[in-house]
Amino acid sequence: MVLAEDPRRTEAALELWQQQPDQPLWILGSASLQLASRQQLLRRGLDPSNPLLAALPAGDDTVGQLTALTSRLPQAIGRVTLITDQAHRDRALAIARHALGGEGIAVSSPPPLELPPASPGEDPLRLQRDVLRVQLWRISGWDGRELGLWLRRRLS
Repeated sequence: MVLAEDPRRTEAALELWQQQPDQPLWILGSASLQLASRQQLLRRGLDPSNPLLAALPAGDDTVGQLTALTSRLPQAIGRVTLITDQAHRDRALAIARHALGGEGIAVSSPPPLELPPASPGEDPLRLQRDVLRVQLWRISGWDGRELGLWLRRRLS
């Protein structure tokens, strides 16, 4: 699975996927990012309609994408490998482990140095915030994003 907000992430995921082409590859991101990912597939001579290559445009942030993914994954899947970039890895991995782990799915990611570089780094508080959002989602089905956006507007 790749969080496709950067073409380098998709390239890294495709490199890994082409070593195991019998495994599904889910590309998560907005409609415009899905279009960019589709172009990357075509440049590599890959067929975007391949049933093992799935585009999942649900969710407008990492928490939204990964919680939406829980309802789209096949029941028999036991593990996923998360591809993102170095700065985003720890937060995305924590979110995925809480969202998908609750469904019995093991989540791993390559070591940071094997992922595309990114700058700037992320604020460590974002990890704590998003893990809390996933816990809220697991309890209630709501991830609290709207409340966070409202608070941000009120406090600025």
